[in-house]
Amino acid sequence: MSVINTNIKALYTQSALKIAGRESATAMQQLSTGKRINSAKDDAAGLAIASRMTQHIRSLNQAVRNAGDAVSLIQTAEGATNEMTSMLQRMSELAVQSSNATYSADQRGYLDLEFQQLKQEIVRIAEHHEWNGSPILSGTAGAKVVGTSSSDRPAVASAADIKTLNAFDLKINGVAIRASSAADDTVSNTISATSSAAGSAIAIAAAINASQSETGVYATANPASTSGLVTTIGTVSGAVSMFVNGVDVPVTLSPTDSVAVRRSNVIAAINTQFDAHGVKASDNGEGGVELTTPDGRNLAVWFNSSNGLSSSDLGLYLAPAVEGIAAATATSTGATTAYGSVSLISNQVISEGFKVEYGDSLSGNFADLGFTADTFASVLDTSGGAVNGPSVGRLSFQVGPGEDQVITVDLHDFGRNGFITGGVTHDAGEDNPAVNIKTVEGSAAVIEKINKALNQVSASRATMGATMNRLEHVMDNLLNVSVNSEASRSQIEDADYAVASTALARTQIMQQAATAILAQANTDQQSVLKLLQ
Repeated sequence: MSVINTNIKALYTQSALKIAGRESATAMQQLSTGKRINSAKDDAAGLAIASRMTQHIRSLNQAVRNAGDAVSLIQTAEGATNEMTSMLQRMSELAVQSSNATYSADQRGYLDLEFQQLKQEIVRIAEHHEWNGSPILSGTAGAKVVGTSSSDRPAVASAADIKTLNAFDLKINGVAIRASSAADDTVSNTISATSSAAGSAIAIAAAINASQSETGVYATANPASTSGLVTTIGTVSGAVSMFVNGVDVPVTLSPTDSVAVRRSNVIAAINTQFDAHGVKASDNGEGGVELTTPDGRNLAVWFNSSNGLSSSDLGLYLAPAVEGIAAATATSTGATTAYGSVSLISNQVISEGFKVEYGDSLSGNFADLGFTADTFASVLDTSGGAVNGPSVGRLSFQVGPGEDQVITVDLHDFGRNGFITGGVTHDAGEDNPAVNIKTVEGSAAVIEKINKALNQVSASRATMGATMNRLEHVMDNLLNVSVNSEASRSQIEDADYAVASTALARTQIMQQAATAILAQANTDQQSVLKLLQ
């Protein structure tokens, strides 16, 4: 059929020209932007995936910067504590010097002048050492953390003396704490008749934590521990067995052992089976062996005393929770058990602290479990009464794209009333400070306080160092994840220039060809004129 109103050939050519033009525009856009996906129509699913990956990558890169800032902050704090260590060492030197009988009262007074100045400088650094305009060594950085620990519980020698937390024994911030349950502690030994899983520090902490959302206070189980006073070398020789939380721990004894070798052998034998019994052994530095349960489980140790073996042969002389039992085996039930205490900590920003009080039963186990009725704030009480929890600032560092990917570090108050140096510095700047080295007796007392402060500063510095090392590994890992994520996103989002340039060349040729054909299609119908002649 010969028609002129509808040019089918031209319409086909126009359609092909539009498609070629659209594909050419897409190829040009990819080549100019470097991206295969420039809008949702290019690849809807790919766009969603790439957008999510972009958010993840940017969060990872920011987390790397966060970790780097955290390292810088902690380095700043650790640098100041290094100077405090130097000052405390000098103060210890002055105290030792003043303790000597060769000095007069006036000369000790001159030594005390420097001693008091160093105290004031420690306080000044703690109160004014800053990072980004905020003090970091006064216990006020980050969220305030206030806490206290229950006192040590005596070792239990009789099953009748076991104490557990009852439902009416304890209130925290007015909230009654539920009873502790054996189901909360699956690791404490139940072989010894004096070891109760329901009475362990683990179970009591779990009971307190069940109400954490209401009280704002959480609990951690502190280690149960026992320590020997002396190590002796008796006549027993050969392989003997200690039963540590019911686990048979063989120890080889020899009459030719030195005291140091004997302690080392006992420590090594116990630590070898740590995974089985959960007890860590160490030299207590005072002639005996110290045993602790890092996770807070109960601690009971017994041995066969029928062959003349004594606790002093094992470096555990007079250590509570270490029992010699005639014909003892791993299933003996008569051992004494040591229980851990619990720490109560509030990480809410609260000025009034938190309140611990008796429950509804005044005849319950509140005091027997080591709790003290008081309001625990963030000030060290040196009046001789209940000691309130240390002032601690908890800094949280966001080191990942997820809300729970946070690393925290606690920076204590190193100042006047702080837990770290408060025993030495609490009277800094006073007219007649009680902590002084003006007398031999005062100097001797100061030496002990400074040693304690140095130990606490060193422990805090060790925590800072460990955290910095951890953060460096965090940064390395985040960078690795970021690089791999960018490579994955590239596979989805980036344009392949070989493919795009080929597509552009193809579509441009098709456009030129279609244009030429369209011209021919438009002139083709002129043949109809011949029919009209």
